[in-house]
Amino acid sequence: MLEEILDIRNVQSAFRQVTANKGAGGIDGMQTDELRDYLNINWQTLRSDILNGSYRPSAVRKVEIPKSGGGARMLGIPTVIDRLIQQSISQWLSPKYEGDFSFSSYGFRPKRKAHQAVLKAQEYLNAGYTWIVELDLDKFFDRVNHDKLMCLLSGKIKDKRTLKLIRLYLSSGMMENGLVSPRKEGTPQGSPLSPLLSNIVLHELDAKLEERGHKFVRYADDCSIYVHSRKSADRVMDNITSYLEGGLKLKVNREKSKVSRPSQSTLLGFSFYKTGKDWKMRIATKSVKIIKQKLLGHTKRNDPITIIERIRKLDMTIRGWVNYFSIAGAKHVMIRLDEMTRVRLRMIIWKQWKNAGCRSRNLIKLGVGKQKAFEWSNSRKSYCRLARSPILQGNLSIEYFAKLKYIGFANYYYWKTEHQTKLF
Repeated sequence: MLEEILDIRNVQSAFRQVTANKGAGGIDGMQTDELRDYLNINWQTLRSDILNGSYRPSAVRKVEIPKSGGGARMLGIPTVIDRLIQQSISQWLSPKYEGDFSFSSYGFRPKRKAHQAVLKAQEYLNAGYTWIVELDLDKFFDRVNHDKLMCLLSGKIKDKRTLKLIRLYLSSGMMENGLVSPRKEGTPQGSPLSPLLSNIVLHELDAKLEERGHKFVRYADDCSIYVHSRKSADRVMDNITSYLEGGLKLKVNREKSKVSRPSQSTLLGFSFYKTGKDWKMRIATKSVKIIKQKLLGHTKRNDPITIIERIRKLDMTIRGWVNYFSIAGAKHVMIRLDEMTRVRLRMIIWKQWKNAGCRSRNLIKLGVGKQKAFEWSNSRKSYCRLARSPILQGNLSIEYFAKLKYIGFANYYYWKTEHQTKLF
């Protein structure tokens, strides 16, 4: 098996994936654009060391990124050499496991995506399964039990060298502030192997849920189970929590795990609302708060860039966000976000005009009478109140920003929904 993993065609495919993903370097400082030259010189030695068991992975570099709900998410960044080897292992093993995985598992799998999971959840709701068990695993990627995982892997992988190499990657240390600490559990996010290993662990949960006949969707460690009644939901919550903690050695976050109704639930950034007899998708309140924070970050008045460059950056954020949420009923949300963005842009423009003379001249250029221009340019009102005033709303209008190539949330949403492709 290890020879097949290290076959040149498999490694070349892994190399293309790793270099396409780019990403920061590990503890050795090597970047992805340096990997080709390194392999041209050292590949045969590296391959020989892996095959004879003398290769030892480098420690991963610890990075913490803030989570939207508070706290931090820990990432472990391997060296690019280790990313290459892990990617080679992952893409060779994935087809071996893919046929075993549940249809209700959507994360980190080929031809499966978050939208499919949300649409399946909507299908369950419309079939009458309107009580939801929302499971939240506490720091899942940091708590995977190594012994349990290796036991699961040994059921399909018979090559002891491959198992040893995976174990070495699981237990390789983590460097923080120049010090390396050993790891006895977890598969830190940032590793090409982590998505596959997480699915292998949580496939046990999928199998248990299917054995009991439950309707559910799982995307990585985000799992929602759909049942008919509150009594059933409470029972499922107790039973599955006991199984996860006792059988899979994982920890359930009891503060975030809950039994909910569709309108209070959140799945991959979406929630639901009822119209008549049917449940429809909407954007979760938390998701709207997150995009508003991003918009505030993109529209800081003290950021010294041109309005054209600012709109270009906004456009990249808007397109990505609308692409993801375009399957939800979100027309009014998109309109409100555009209103907020234009207010912020007016505030920026008003500040960039700097003083009363400059503001007066620019207002006159926009067609405002001299007297009105003089009055408003000398106003003591705040930036926000002025940005919402009739004089700026009427002259720094939707059409004005359209000329600056601000497409906006609503226009892109309308275009996207008209061209939406079927997901199944």
